[in-house]
Amino acid sequence: DVIPDNWFIRLVHFIAWLLTVVLSVVSIFFISYQLYSLYVPYCLAKLTGNSGHRFPEYFYRVWGKDATDLTTEHWGYLGACAVVTFTSVRFVVPHHPFGSRSEAHAKAE
Repeated sequence: DVIPDNWFIRLVHFIAWLLTVVLSVVSIFFISYQLYSLYVPYCLAKLTGNSGHRFPEYFYRVWGKDATDLTTEHWGYLGACAVVTFTSVRFVVPHHPFGSRSEAHAKAE
């Protein structure tokens, strides 16, 4: 039940790995931007009691003018994105397809 390591499988592996790297980098930038523009200012306003805090304009276009707080849905999106990005960076990105063939198919008996 050993699949030969031909050029097609190596190509598919490389494309999948490359997409994972690109999407992980995009996710890191997305999380950073959201923390900078939305989550950290909101938390600071709540901690300091600043009742005049306003979200960025794009937030009101999506959630409506009457939105005043971040709900569990917002925190869930951030958490899910962070968990998936961490898992990707920790377990997928380090195993790049550029290793030698003997390393890629090492078997433990």
